[in-house]
Amino acid sequence: MRQRKMRATTLALLMLVLVLSSLSFKCAGGCADTDPRCNYAKAADDLAGGISAMIDAKRSLAAKKRISADEELKLTQLLTAANEATTVFNNRLKTTTTLDATSRTDLLSLLANVTSAIDELNNSGVLRLGNADAKQKLTRVFGTISRAVNILVQLRTQALPTPKPTP
Repeated sequence: MRQRKMRATTLALLMLVLVLSSLSFKCAGGCADTDPRCNYAKAADDLAGGISAMIDAKRSLAAKKRISADEELKLTQLLTAANEATTVFNNRLKTTTTLDATSRTDLLSLLANVTSAIDELNNSGVLRLGNADAKQKLTRVFGTISRAVNILVQLRTQALPTPKPTP
């Protein structure tokens, strides 16, 4: 009974974090076509959506008894960590008005946390599932997450605008 209550609490907290992260920044009309922040914001939204889809898939698999209680708990913990890292990154991205050296350094540090959490989710969660069908379903959802992360990783190599000299 106590473990069931702990799972319910964990799921409630995960849902709260998910709801907060789903309020992420949209670039509808707020960015110029040449502003890379729009691409990053869209990728960050895709990342949050992928995590949300994986949470839904995990719940469905658990309800159908395709994953064990231990596997579900491990996935919940890993998804919570990935979601929290993504939320922090998204919040910092929303408050970034220009991509200068300082903001880029901050974003890259937060992105490292995101990629680490996503890698851990895949390696310690998805790839360790015993049920091949469950693994396949979550791997498909993980593809969306991977594509979004690949777009965000481009931030590492993006050239910064040249500062204009002051007269």
